[in-house]
Amino acid sequence: MAEEKNAKKGAKEEAKGDAGAKDAQAAEAAPVASGSKKKILIVAGIVGVLLLIGTPIAFFTLKGKAAPTEELASNAAESDTPGESLEGSLDEDEHDEGEEALGALYPLESFVVNLEGGRYIRAQVQLEFHERDVPQRFYSRAVPIRDALIKLLGTQSADGLLSEKGREELKTSIKDIVNEVLKKEEVKNVYFTQFVVQ
Repeated sequence: MAEEKNAKKGAKEEAKGDAGAKDAQAAEAAPVASGSKKKILIVAGIVGVLLLIGTPIAFFTLKGKAAPTEELASNAAESDTPGESLEGSLDEDEHDEGEEALGALYPLESFVVNLEGGRYIRAQVQLEFHERDVPQRFYSRAVPIRDALIKLLGTQSADGLLSEKGREELKTSIKDIVNEVLKKEEVKNVYFTQFVVQ
């Protein structure tokens, strides 16, 4: 009987040992499972915050970029010149009585030209046309116009260009030359947006 009791005790202890081992394994697995759940919750939280912040930013960023593209496409379709955006062509400015509306403005590339006497001029010229659109004939004659203006600037003296009268005469000459090349009175005014003589 003693042997039976010892055998029962040994079986109970083995069962307890097995149960204890199982409990220990379960106890170790529980923190691992809860740790992986925490990681999943943290990652899901970060993704959620990024979506909450990123969605409005993406919406306003993409919304702001879409409008100018549509506007440029409509401007290009109206002007029949691909990729060309014209200043003043679509603006409806308010005018005082007797004030004339601005025509289309076209900026020419900067000119850097040697003057008579060894000095040089750097000038940025903008042409204002009578109409609200740049005439189509202007685009086909842009190179001869630029060449004629370089020849004109090369004949000028630094002393003459430094006076207000000299600059006004140069504006008149530029207007006359451009209209002559265009073979029609298209240019209304000439503006200098940069004018340096050195």
